[in-house]
Amino acid sequence: MQSLLRPTFRGLNLCGLRSFSSVKVLLNKNINLERELDKLADITASIEQKKIPEVPQDLVDEAHLLSELKNFHPKVMTEHAEIPGLKRPLPLSAELNYYAPFKNKVEYGDLKAEVIFKCYDPRNLEFFCNFALRVAYYLGIPATGPKPLPVRRERWTVIRAPFVHAKSKENFERRTYTRMLRLWDANERVVDTFLAYIKENSVWGVGVKVNMYVREALKPSKQSQEQPGGESRETNGISGALDALSNNSGNPIASKVLDLLQDPAFTRHMSPEELSEVKHMAAKPEDKN
Repeated sequence: MQSLLRPTFRGLNLCGLRSFSSVKVLLNKNINLERELDKLADITASIEQKKIPEVPQDLVDEAHLLSELKNFHPKVMTEHAEIPGLKRPLPLSAELNYYAPFKNKVEYGDLKAEVIFKCYDPRNLEFFCNFALRVAYYLGIPATGPKPLPVRRERWTVIRAPFVHAKSKENFERRTYTRMLRLWDANERVVDTFLAYIKENSVWGVGVKVNMYVREALKPSKQSQEQPGGESRETNGISGALDALSNNSGNPIASKVLDLLQDPAFTRHMSPEELSEVKHMAAKPEDKN
């Protein structure tokens, strides 16, 4: 029995020694880890105690802006998924055609032009209005619309044929669809560029009518008074009209105008110089007689 128990006893002792040795190794590892953590805490505390030089706010903002700009890349195409049948991605400019056109914001409310489109086919009309809005956006013109205007309906009743079917009649109807765009806060040259471009790329069957609004001074400017040859023309008073009457003194209409100018209803609005000139013009025919 003793011989049988000895191996088991030794085995138990060996097992006990192994278990104690493993626990001791784990304790040593934990102690080393705590020491390393303490060293790291001391290092961080010493760093915090040191005075860190302050960085100017401009440099901080610039670095922040540069870090944000790195996240943005110029997008010239859509996702790189290939379109079936084309074997290439769809360009962004082509994809924008499936969305509504962009519009610039109206700031001052200064109306520059009203562009009216008329067409018998509403599909061509909507397409051309969409194109005009995109042109206005890329030229920087604030535009509103397209505003639908009332549809004009025209009907005709005619005979079906001049001989056999002369007693039977048929009706015809034509509908004219209208849309209006308004252009705001733009320079006259930019509006002219817009009109020239849509005229160059016009759509068949769509008519365009433009109402321009131009601001001018109440008093005539020197440039408007000058003739192409460089001579100045008088726009105030009646001297220009009197010169024209003097050239047509034999005309009965000119003599009638002179009689009207001598009426008190007109003479009270004339200056003394103009009144004397009218009397002088009226006295010329009498001198000839």
